[in-house]
Amino acid sequence: MPTFRHLTALIGAAAVASTLGIAALVSAGAAGATTTDDMFVSVLADEGITPPSTEEAVSLAFDVCSMFDKGQSLYDAVDSVSTTTDLVAEDSAFFVGASVATYCPEHDAALS
Repeated sequence: MPTFRHLTALIGAAAVASTLGIAALVSAGAAGATTTDDMFVSVLADEGITPPSTEEAVSLAFDVCSMFDKGQSLYDAVDSVSTTTDLVAEDSAFFVGASVATYCPEHDAALS
């Protein structure tokens, strides 16, 4: 089982990767730029996580945000992603970090 420190490092890396992707998306402008959803899936793919579809990945990311909206913990979110997707804890942690950075940055504090 990964340690708390290890999971938070992965989550932090995901948050940074997603933030950089969003910054690139914004600086590219609207014309010809990929969508935020495509950028999110691209960040996952760069980590070796291949979701069944963009729609499913985005839906799960919004579920993660909803969990934080309801006051659930970081570990609840990682466990939920792991159970839903069969991803290992490290990949689930990365998914949670990328989800928060991309879709609900108001929950950044929950990642540490």
